[in-house]
Amino acid sequence: MHIGLFSVTIMVIMEQLIPKDKFTRVYLALWGVCIFIGLTAFVFYKIGFRLTGNFSPVKVGEIELSSNQSGLQIILDNREKSVMPKEGLYRITSVSPGLHSLMVSKPDFWPWIKTFEVPANASRPVFAFLFPMDGLPTKVVSPSDPAYEDGLNKIRLNVVPEPKEGYLPYSETESFVSWLSENIPNRKISNDGSTALFVEDNSIYVAWISESEPPPHYFCQENPCKLKFPVTVSVEPIKSVGFFKDRSDVVIFAAGSALYAIEVDREGTQNFQPFYKGDDPYFYESPEGTLYIKDGDSLLKATL
Repeated sequence: MHIGLFSVTIMVIMEQLIPKDKFTRVYLALWGVCIFIGLTAFVFYKIGFRLTGNFSPVKVGEIELSSNQSGLQIILDNREKSVMPKEGLYRITSVSPGLHSLMVSKPDFWPWIKTFEVPANASRPVFAFLFPMDGLPTKVVSPSDPAYEDGLNKIRLNVVPEPKEGYLPYSETESFVSWLSENIPNRKISNDGSTALFVEDNSIYVAWISESEPPPHYFCQENPCKLKFPVTVSVEPIKSVGFFKDRSDVVIFAAGSALYAIEVDREGTQNFQPFYKGDDPYFYESPEGTLYIKDGDSLLKATL
C-alpha cells in the first residue's frame, strides 16, 4: 500500500516538473520506473524475500544450530558467522532457501561439517556434536568406590538390542510399534519416546515409533517415508550401543577398540567421530550423562 502511494507521488511530481520535451519526458519516466523497481526490490529484500534461479521470489529460511560444545566457530558457505547463542541455540537468520554448507569447529576438537537444504519460510534444526581429538577425559573408578560394582553390573546388563531368535518379519498389516515390542523387547528408546534403536546383522537401525508426531526429514529421504532405516554398518562386532544423551538423532556405539558417535541424518555428510580409544571397551550411559567404560580390567567414567 505504501509502495503504491509512493509511486503515485513520484508520478505527480514528475507531471509538474518534467519539461514538455518528448525525449526528456521519456528519459525521466524511465528513471522513475528504475527508482520504483529498485525501491520495490529493496523493500522485498528487507522483509525477507530472495529471488530463485528462475527469478521467483521466495521467503528466506533460517538455521537453528545446537551443540554439545560452546565457544564455536561457525562457517556458512565459506563465510564465518558471528552468532551469539541464546539459551544454547545459535540462530542463523535470513538464509536463502536451497543447498548450504555448514562447518562448526573448535580448537582441538573434531570438526562437524554438513551440506543440507534450508527450506523457504521455515527453520532447519541441526545438531553439531564435537568431541576432543584426544578423546574424552576419563577418570579411573577404584574397586573400593561404591560406584565400581554398580557400574560393572550396568555394563553387563547393557546388552546389544537385537531381534530375538526366530523373530517374524514385519508385515504392513500389523502395528509397527507392536512388532518391535514383540520381536525386539530390549530395543533402546530415546528420551522423548519418538525413536527406537536396535542392531540387526551388525547394522545399527533406528525406527520411528511416535504415533502423534510426523517423522523427521531423515526418515523421508525416499518416498514414502520409512519406518526404519540403517544408520551404519560396522565392520567390527558392535558391543554396546545407545542414544547420545537426550538426543534421538545421534547414536554412540562400541566396536573394536574404540567408542564412536554417528549422526542419524544421512543427508550430505554423515558425521562420524571417535571419542575414546582403548583395548576392548564396553559402556553404559547413565540418565545423568555419565559414561561408564569397561576396558579390560579397568572401569573408567567420563562426562558426555
